[in-house]
Amino acid sequence: MNSSAHTPGHARKVPWGAFWRLVLIQAQNSFNEKGAQFLLIPLGVWLYGAEGDLEYPLGAIIVLPFILFSPFVGWLSDRFCKARIIQSMALLQICVLAGMYWSLRTHNLDGAILWFCVFAVQATIFSPSKKGIVKDIVGTSRMGFASGIVEMASILSLLIGQIGVFVWFRYLLEPSTDTVWHHWLGEGFFQWFDAWLKPSGLNDGWYAASFPCLVFLLMAVPVAISSFYLPRYAPEGFRPFSWSLFYEHFHQLGKLWKNRNLRVSEMGIGYFWFFGGTIMLMTIQMAKEISGGSDDFSSVGAVLMAWMSGGTVLGGILASLICRRHIRMNVSVAGGALMALSCVALSTVSMTSTVFYALLMAAGISAALFLVPLNAFFQDRADNDKRGDMIAAGNLVDCVLGLMAVGFQYAMMLVIPPSWQFVVMGILSLGMAWVIFRFSRVAPGAR
Repeated sequence: MNSSAHTPGHARKVPWGAFWRLVLIQAQNSFNEKGAQFLLIPLGVWLYGAEGDLEYPLGAIIVLPFILFSPFVGWLSDRFCKARIIQSMALLQICVLAGMYWSLRTHNLDGAILWFCVFAVQATIFSPSKKGIVKDIVGTSRMGFASGIVEMASILSLLIGQIGVFVWFRYLLEPSTDTVWHHWLGEGFFQWFDAWLKPSGLNDGWYAASFPCLVFLLMAVPVAISSFYLPRYAPEGFRPFSWSLFYEHFHQLGKLWKNRNLRVSEMGIGYFWFFGGTIMLMTIQMAKEISGGSDDFSSVGAVLMAWMSGGTVLGGILASLICRRHIRMNVSVAGGALMALSCVALSTVSMTSTVFYALLMAAGISAALFLVPLNAFFQDRADNDKRGDMIAAGNLVDCVLGLMAVGFQYAMMLVIPPSWQFVVMGILSLGMAWVIFRFSRVAPGAR
């Protein structure tokens, strides 16, 4: 552990060990955050059937703290040591998961949702610091590669969290006795496991939600310990605290908006999260329609999300490799055009066909190609002493668009089928690809 504060400019060699430790910490936080959210969604379907629409309020809960506290958390990241903030949030995550686990074990859905609200606040404080420390560690020349890896590790963790929890919930709800785990570990192991942790018998949604939450809690402990071995860099912001930090959102956004490089790149980044949030809610709607709100809902949803997420991860790796030496904005333009084509194609095929799954993967690949260069460009062009502030402002835009995605998809769900929803998303993606193309032609340093 490097116990002395220092500035990134003094280091000649990139401390890759610290970078990969950061990747692990932020990936685990993203995994647990999304896993906790997607434990509650199938639990709601189990409790209330197809009428269980917890995905909409939970989708709003996860973004509201970013909107409410964006200036304050940006100031925290600039004013204090980012490593210390990351460590504090790693410890808070343990407390949150412990409270959520106890609520689920005692069949207290309101309590579990309340603890999830605290998790959303934790993620809000964590985000500017974990993004802002990347440039401190790797410098400008490696930002394209490092930013892509961090972003894709976070997205991969989010997707594994939501897909894995759906599969896990379905198994724990009605466990099969013919799985690879039974062959490896034996029937006796599972009988002991269920006797200890599943006193209510089969088809217990509370157990199917609480046991994974316990595992998330245990996973968080060693990762929190590893956060204390992150290097500490001296903060470069010296603005004193003021109560206006809790209501100066428009001032913060105004600073971002005045910088054309940051403004346009954030428009693209925000659209990625709008697109992703809308498509995720569409897959839940499609899973309900295919399964009829039965116990198969989790399995169907997991399959749809797996194809989309697999493509996102592949596209992120590809974009990171392409941008490993330089930030290439033409990759974003190509990704946006492919997003539009994929969505239009998805509107023409059956939701249960192999072609539909392949097109979902193509949409994921193209979305990641669109995001990675824009994210690296944004982080690189933000001033060092205001990077946390600008990242927080960007998070504010992302989350406003994420909240809009919840309402937008809900409105579409009421009036048009998923096929036409894909057409709408294709048109919007084509428009955003054109905006980034025009910007890339004139932006200094963009390729």
